[in-house]
Amino acid sequence: MLDSLTLIDLEQAYSRTSKDIQNTPLIRSGFLSKRWEADVFLKCEQYQGIGAFKIRGASNFCRLLHANSDKSQVITHSSGNHAQAVAYMASILGYNANIVMPSNSNKVKIANAKRWGATIHHCEPTIEAREAKANTLVKEKKGVLVPPYDHEWIIAGQATASMECFREAPSIDIIMTPLGGGGLLSGTCLARNYFSKQTEVIGSEPNNARDGFEGLKVGKRVTSHKPNTIADGLRTTVGKIPFEILKSHLDKLWLASEEDIRYWFYTFLREERMVVEPSCVVPIAAADQQKNYLKGKRIVIVITGGNVDFDNLP
Repeated sequence: MLDSLTLIDLEQAYSRTSKDIQNTPLIRSGFLSKRWEADVFLKCEQYQGIGAFKIRGASNFCRLLHANSDKSQVITHSSGNHAQAVAYMASILGYNANIVMPSNSNKVKIANAKRWGATIHHCEPTIEAREAKANTLVKEKKGVLVPPYDHEWIIAGQATASMECFREAPSIDIIMTPLGGGGLLSGTCLARNYFSKQTEVIGSEPNNARDGFEGLKVGKRVTSHKPNTIADGLRTTVGKIPFEILKSHLDKLWLASEEDIRYWFYTFLREERMVVEPSCVVPIAAADQQKNYLKGKRIVIVITGGNVDFDNLP
């Protein structure tokens, strides 16, 4: 599966998306470094223009689409940050955007997608409902579906986040990201294989949204799952393409309890003075249970977004 996305594909994705993304800072965490007796850095994707890493995949997909198609309608389904990213890219490239969002989506993310001119369509909070509504809109609008994670163009775009990490800090022992649909984590595996083979890639998932963990344990993707987690960005199942990449190339996948995610949401805010989404602290909550494994290592944690609904905190 990795062979279908080459080093050239990743380099071109980085060049292609440079108009839309920022090379976000890699900041050392003194608090986590001391707690884990390690050297811990945070890749701060909450500082992207839309407040999340999702702009990387959406930019790569939409700019490739713009160069190769005369379609004027883009459709997607998303629990939030991908919705904002597609809405933003549609506004830049002159598309009409129709976005399916679950009824329990983060209100800030809904408002931000609307701000960029997208039309929002609500659905039941299941992956089946999301996909069915989006496919209906593709037929009605004669548009193009921009998948939130299950597409090679999306994965190549998401890989650019870890590419920046490896270029800035080439001696990374471990890089960690959350696991939702798998675009970011599979893209991180891609970037590691091409740019930093000695780095271990570790994913993290809420225990209450552990479809990836269960699927990878038996080697078969879980296709029906009802997550119940405060980490709203991870309320989805792993996609087909990401799952195949992860099955072959992910080193470890750790779980985090809801109690620990909640604890770390507030602890991170207090200690790091950064506003981040509950999804972002899932790697930290999971890693904190593995302190002995982390001791003495150089670690990067990708902070995926900062679009917090302050009226509905964990």
